[in-house]
Amino acid sequence: MSMVFFEIKHGIGANHFLFERNTNHSFPLHMHRCYEMVLMLDGEMKMEIDQTEYRLTAGDLILVKPYRLHSYDTEDGKGGTCLLCVFSDDLIAAISGALTKYRLRSAILHDIPQLYRDIFLHMQGKNDPASIKGFLYMLCSLFYQELDDSVEDTFSGSLELLRNIFFFIESNVDKSCTLHELAEELRYNEAYLSRMFRKSVGISFSEYVRNIKMDHACYLLRNTDENVFTIAAKCGYTSNSSFNRCFKQLMGITPQEYRSGSREAERQKDGSL
Repeated sequence: MSMVFFEIKHGIGANHFLFERNTNHSFPLHMHRCYEMVLMLDGEMKMEIDQTEYRLTAGDLILVKPYRLHSYDTEDGKGGTCLLCVFSDDLIAAISGALTKYRLRSAILHDIPQLYRDIFLHMQGKNDPASIKGFLYMLCSLFYQELDDSVEDTFSGSLELLRNIFFFIESNVDKSCTLHELAEELRYNEAYLSRMFRKSVGISFSEYVRNIKMDHACYLLRNTDENVFTIAAKCGYTSNSSFNRCFKQLMGITPQEYRSGSREAERQKDGSL
């Protein structure tokens, strides 16, 4: 699987909403506290949610509930385009309790009506609360109708260790977050955790943590005016030079260049509206 960490920040807090358009989308196994919804526009993509595999084709809509292990994989020669949104549960407060509690008859809806596809497409560039909530309630209502309120949606015991690992990473992104610390926290053998994580996710624990930290740094650079030293500390780096070096290795540019480029892109986008 070709793995690319795209810049996406999960679990920011209340009223979090992120909308992305992706082509040939692959992302390794991960977990976060938000909902995630994907509409496939064309081509194909494979998705795994808690060890269940789904194949998405044009017109398919899929929902990932909070704290579910999931990954994406675009196979060679079978690329496609999808729209993805990540959102906090408070944006659908009236139905999120039931959506989380009860099992879906199916996490994927095939060939949804064109009206819903058009609504999804129309959300590109929208950021006002009324449009966001209206969109989410309309699309999530399709899954609400798929709930089986006689069966509670419990977590699989075989995935509990991985779930605990991802929760540890998410909770310690502002600290060193080492494999040794993880082993002490979970009371597991360090070598066992290392092998299990690489086998399950496809990359090493340290690589994954680095990518998550850089993802967090990208979000802070785009959305705050905090200086690079402060951002480095919030990503668990005690040395500004090591943070800059790691950022450039992964992103190809310095943090300041990234911030400048992101803001220039935003200005151009606003000017074209």
